[in-house]
Amino acid sequence: MQKSIGTVFIFLCIVVILVAGCTSPMSTSATPVATPTPQIIYVTVLVTPTPTGANESPMVTPIVTEPTINQNVKEDEAFLDYISENQIMEGMTALSTASSGTYSISTGYNAASKEEAMRLTILLTKAPIPGSEKVKTLRSAMMNALSEMDGSTAGFSRYRDAMQTVIQTNNMALSEMHSLGSSVVDAIHLSGHGNDIRSFNTTETGEKIFSMHHTGDRNFAITLKDGNGKYVSLLVNEIGEYSGKKTERLTSGNYSLDITADGDWTIGITSG
Repeated sequence: MQKSIGTVFIFLCIVVILVAGCTSPMSTSATPVATPTPQIIYVTVLVTPTPTGANESPMVTPIVTEPTINQNVKEDEAFLDYISENQIMEGMTALSTASSGTYSISTGYNAASKEEAMRLTILLTKAPIPGSEKVKTLRSAMMNALSEMDGSTAGFSRYRDAMQTVIQTNNMALSEMHSLGSSVVDAIHLSGHGNDIRSFNTTETGEKIFSMHHTGDRNFAITLKDGNGKYVSLLVNEIGEYSGKKTERLTSGNYSLDITADGDWTIGITSG
C-alpha cells in the first residue's frame, strides 16, 4: 500500500513539474511565434488639376501692332516718292506757266498742254494710295487741278487757281510729315537731259544743300529763282562734266531752277 502511495506521489510530482514548465514565460522550450512579413501595396493616385477660377482670365500673349500713324507715314512716303520719281509736281507747275496760245479749229487752243495734263493724270492714278488725310487731300487737289486743264483760255485760268490749292495742301502735308520725322520731306531729287526749268518748294526756312552732277561737254549752269521769277543765286556755271555742291539759305516758299546743259544731269536738294 505504501508503495502504491509513493508511486502516485511521484507521478503527481512529475505532472506538476511538466505543467509548471509549459506555463513558465521564461521557458526555453516554448516555440516562437513567427512574425508575418508586411506586404507592400502600390496605390495609384490620380491628381486632377485645380480648375481656373471663374473670375481668373487665362494668360494671353499680347499682339504687338505697329502704331497706325507709322503705317500712314510709310504710305505717304511711298506716294511722295512716286510723285518725285515721275516728276508729276514739276510737270504740273510747268503747266501753270504755259500759254493757251492761239485757237485752232482742229486742235482747239493749247492741245499740247491738254495732252500733258492727261499724261500726268494717268501717272497720278497709278501712284500708291497715301495713308493720312492730309496727303489724300493733296492727291485729290492734284487730280482736280489736272481735270481743269482742257487747253482753253478759261481752262488755263481755272487750272492756275486750282494749282494754288495744290501748293497750299502740299505745304501742309509736307509740314506735318516733317513734324513726324519723315525723311522724304528733306530730300528732293531731280534729273533730266539738256536745258530745262524745274520747280520745287520748301516748307521751312533754313539752309539747303544743292548737289549737282553733269555729264555733258558744254556749259552747265543752274540759276536759282524765287516763285516770282526773281534771281536768287547762280548755283553753278562750269564747262563739261561737273560734280559739286552749293549751300543756300532759303525761306519757305516756291522756287525754280533754270538749267542750261547739253548732257544728263541730276540735282539733289537736302536740308543743311
